[in-house]
Amino acid sequence: MSLRILSVFACAVALVGTTHAATPNASFDPLLDRAMAADATPGISVAVVQGDSVIWLAARGWADREATRAVTPETRFYIASTTKAFTATAAACLAARGALDLEAPLSEALPLARFNATVHPESIRVVDLLTHTHGIDADGPVSVRVAYTGDYDHAGLYRALASQGAASSGHAFAYLNLGYDLAGIVLDPAHDRGWKRVVESEVTGPLGLKATTAYRSKVRDAVLALPYENTTEGFERVRLAKQDANMGPAGGMFSTSGDLARLLIAELNEGRIDGRARTPASVIAETQRFHVAQAGKPWDYPRHGWGLGWDLGTYVSDTLVHRFGTFPGYGCHVSFMPARHIGVVVLVNNSRTGMLFADIVANAVYDQLSGRVDAGTRMDAALDSLRVRTTKLHGLLATDHARRAARPQQLSHPLEAYAGEFVNSDWGTLRLSVQQGHLFARMGVAESKVEVYDATKDKLRVELFGGGGVVEAVFPEGAARASELKLEGASFRRR
Repeated sequence: MSLRILSVFACAVALVGTTHAATPNASFDPLLDRAMAADATPGISVAVVQGDSVIWLAARGWADREATRAVTPETRFYIASTTKAFTATAAACLAARGALDLEAPLSEALPLARFNATVHPESIRVVDLLTHTHGIDADGPVSVRVAYTGDYDHAGLYRALASQGAASSGHAFAYLNLGYDLAGIVLDPAHDRGWKRVVESEVTGPLGLKATTAYRSKVRDAVLALPYENTTEGFERVRLAKQDANMGPAGGMFSTSGDLARLLIAELNEGRIDGRARTPASVIAETQRFHVAQAGKPWDYPRHGWGLGWDLGTYVSDTLVHRFGTFPGYGCHVSFMPARHIGVVVLVNNSRTGMLFADIVANAVYDQLSGRVDAGTRMDAALDSLRVRTTKLHGLLATDHARRAARPQQLSHPLEAYAGEFVNSDWGTLRLSVQQGHLFARMGVAESKVEVYDATKDKLRVELFGGGGVVEAVFPEGAARASELKLEGASFRRR
């Protein structure tokens, strides 16, 4: 099977659900042809919106390289933090009809929560959760349990929250997941993970996003883009770390480029799709409105503000409203230019070079639609820069692999001495087991192979929370088994 483009314009009406058929825009085809030669991602799905129409819907590469299953317009990708746009819109919809008070203090919105003594819930509003200005230190168990282990209920999160004090930065904008994890509870305090139902009833349902879901179990394997990450030899499939349990309101949905294009049509047309009001115009305006200042420059998009669930920035001289998402094995670019009435969706199944590549493709589309005569030259320069960065990444990966391989692997005790169940009331249960002569770690649905980090100090390396972490095993003098494990500054006691 070749890597030819799998654009399906004839079925755009069915896929995207708009009565305005997508116009085949052949001028974008060579652009993507040239870009794909960079080999920056196994697969990609792209949608371009102009006005109230999808003008380009394309898919290339592999959803599953090993099975040679190609990406198609029906392929679902994990969209990670782009989920925040859905969660915030759901909150704004409830607020618009008086079902939720965004100005209510957390002491009223979450009356059962236990807050740290340094946190003052009566002075934190619900809207502060959505604008990342709540002022609660996000370094702690709440977001880990929601986004990685999936081992929680609302009551457990209420207790764990007490271990997280006030942020050192105060109430200044600080982009992290905690605010949205708590906002998800506010959407439906009576039901664990009830935010999923609310987002479906308030956003994905009314907009007709039939391929968008917060449940991994509702995505058939046959239409799932599998996750890959960079190695020195190319791409390697990694474990899909998302299951129903750890799909959270800060990052927890699968979607297609066509569905997300439909979202952009609503954003660009005051909530209207197919000539009908699907979301109140006031909600669209409120989520896109400047709420708080932020500063940052991810790649080519200097940011100046945050709406509700959307970043506010610029591309060249145009305002760009955007929300990106990355997670091991996935990258999601969703953006639009209100003044030009255009928007772009790019989904990839690689979060490193793939996410950089997604931005390059989006920029090239914007350049072409904006009439920049040097659009091709700009894309070629960006691809050249990406190749340089990829080479550097491969070098860093090789160095890291060599460093880890050189570590002494002989621990001070037999592997069975480290195995067992270790419990922390806030973080949950950390399990170490011996399988086929190797140690494995598990917390809830999060799993990881175990490497030796420092054999002299009984320190182990795990990847449970999206990156490397160090577990230290504690052996009382003369003990044959570890009595305690330390991870993320927390103590886990043997059960």
